[in-house]
Amino acid sequence: MKPIVIIDPGHGGKDPGGGSNRHWIEKNLTLSISLYQYERFKTLGIPVAITREADVTLFPANRTRIVRESGAEYCFSNHINAGGGDGAEIIHSIYGGKGLPKQLAEGIRSTGQNVRRIFTRTLPGNPRLDFYYMNRDTGHVKTVIIEYGFADSSADDVRQLRQNWEKYAEAIVKAFCLYINHPYKKGRDNAAAEMERKEFLQLPSNAKSWRVYPLNVTPIRGNEKGFLRPAKFGGLTYKVLGNPQLHVYTIQTRDFGKVQIYAHPSTGAVLS
Repeated sequence: MKPIVIIDPGHGGKDPGGGSNRHWIEKNLTLSISLYQYERFKTLGIPVAITREADVTLFPANRTRIVRESGAEYCFSNHINAGGGDGAEIIHSIYGGKGLPKQLAEGIRSTGQNVRRIFTRTLPGNPRLDFYYMNRDTGHVKTVIIEYGFADSSADDVRQLRQNWEKYAEAIVKAFCLYINHPYKKGRDNAAAEMERKEFLQLPSNAKSWRVYPLNVTPIRGNEKGFLRPAKFGGLTYKVLGNPQLHVYTIQTRDFGKVQIYAHPSTGAVLS
């Protein structure tokens, strides 16, 4: 069955994305948002595709080709903004209608996030072409670029994105269902479902040391409470007690008590 919508996690692989900061890398956060939406659309019975499911490089020509050849009518290209602004932005093609972008914007507003603007942009010197290649080169697919907030916001976007990215992702799912008149059913609390599905964190046996951090601090180098030694024990496994932010987990250790640990899949850590 052809997909109705295709989800595009912005950037990936060699391209980390400009909407990055000390809390996240854009390519990882957009992938988390996109995989969430991908699973939710499948659960709701909406035929869906995705341009990437892992941290791989997609050059513009390959990305747009995947979208064009998907057979989908719509595409959501997910991004995190940069440039010091605040709030979400929705960018649609000069040839696309405003109905869907407005519906998506209202969905995001319903979560408490402000929407900075809904707009189009043309290529300098040629007002008949879209500026952004995802709008310009995806053929007949109605592509909407969604910027969920600013990574360098001087206001509250950084806190909001860390705490509410799942709510923003769900808001897009709901808004799209309303737009195409498809029955919508609220999903289970994703954090609880994630904890139920992934109860244990395994640190690989080849890792000589792994930083752990006190609770309620930013888990970055310099804030560590101590180091675990997975290689010494042939690998270590911990029960996940919490997931305070993207790829950060709360675990109980013998030597340091309850701590935070950063465990992005690229580190070799495995959730099971």
